[in-house]
Amino acid sequence: MTTTLPTPPTAALQAERHLTRRRATVWGTAAFALFLALFFSVVRTPDTPWFVALDRWWHDVVVALRSPGLNAFEIAVDIATGGPIGGTVLLIVPVVVLLILRRWWSVLYYAIGALLAGTLSQVAKRLVARERPTDPLWHVDFGSFPSGHLTGFTFFVLAVCILAARRWVTIVGGIVLAHEVFNRTYLAAHWLSDTVAGLALGTSVALLLWAALRPLILRQQQRRLAARTR
Repeated sequence: MTTTLPTPPTAALQAERHLTRRRATVWGTAAFALFLALFFSVVRTPDTPWFVALDRWWHDVVVALRSPGLNAFEIAVDIATGGPIGGTVLLIVPVVVLLILRRWWSVLYYAIGALLAGTLSQVAKRLVARERPTDPLWHVDFGSFPSGHLTGFTFFVLAVCILAARRWVTIVGGIVLAHEVFNRTYLAAHWLSDTVAGLALGTSVALLLWAALRPLILRQQQRRLAARTR
C-alpha cells in the first residue's frame, strides 16, 4: 500500500486565492467615490450635512448603552487599535513580520499604504474641520471627519486579509471592523458618518494600492514557492 503525499499548491492556485486586480480596482474606486461623496457633503456644511439626523440618532442610541464595564472595555480597544500606542504597533509589527518572511514587495505595499491612509485622513480633517460630539469618553484631537483611527485600522485589517488570502481571516476582519465602528461612536469620538468615511478611505487605499502592486507581490511569492518545490 502506497501513501500519496499532498501536492503542494501551484503558483496558479496561489494566485487564485488572492483578490484579483480587476475586483480590487472596481471596489477600491467605489470606496473612494463614497468617501468623496461624504467629503463634499460635509465640507460644504460641516455642522449640518444632509445625514446629520442619522448621525444624531445613532449617537443617542449608542451613548444610551454606556456602563462602567463597557466603558473600560471600549477604551482598552481604542488604545489597542489606534492612537500613539496602537497606531505605532499596527505600523511596525506587520512590517517586521513581512521583513522576517522576506516578502519585500508586501513590505512596500504595507508601509506605503499605512502612511498614505494616515496622511489622507489628516489632510481631510483640516479641510473639513468638523466638530466632534460633545460628550467623548476618551481623549480626542482636532477634527471629526473622517475618523483617522478607523481609516488606519481599516487599512491594517484589509491588508492582512488581502495578504493572508484566507476566507476565515476576511470574516474575522469584517467582524472586527464592524465593532470598530461601534467603538468610535460609543466613545463619542466620532459621528457615524465619520466612521463610514474612514472605512471608505481606508478601503480605497488598501484595494487600489493592492491593484497596483499585486503582480509584483504575487510574482515574488510564486518564485519562493517554486524554489521550495524543487
